[in-house]
Amino acid sequence: MTSRELVAPRVLAVGTASIATATTVNVDFGTPDDVLVAVGANFKQGDRLVCVITASTAGTTDSTSFSIQDAPDSAGSIGTPATAVTTTLPAAATGNQYVVAGIQLQPGRPWIRVRATRASGTTDTLVVRAVLLAIPHNL
Repeated sequence: MTSRELVAPRVLAVGTASIATATTVNVDFGTPDDVLVAVGANFKQGDRLVCVITASTAGTTDSTSFSIQDAPDSAGSIGTPATAVTTTLPAAATGNQYVVAGIQLQPGRPWIRVRATRASGTTDTLVVRAVLLAIPHNL
């Protein structure tokens, strides 16, 4: 197998969050908390975006769901977010979860936000990790 045949994703950002109550939390990717997807060293025009979410807990009681938002740029920070165009995300579930979602980057909406939502319950604490990858357009 040649190196050209291998998938060579580039990591754009890695973030974490913890959710233990009925609330919505944003995954923290560092400063700023959200990810600005701009053409540069790790992202090239035409690349595909993939978000890999893993969530772990010792419990199996409380259901948690995940969402991905995009937003326009507002003077170097995230503008008003809205639901991003993604592959279908799974319904809320209990226990450990693993999600892989493709994201369609929209013109004029370069910011990405990943969220975890719990509708009710305070029994389980879920630790969420998200990795945003750029997959080369030619693969």
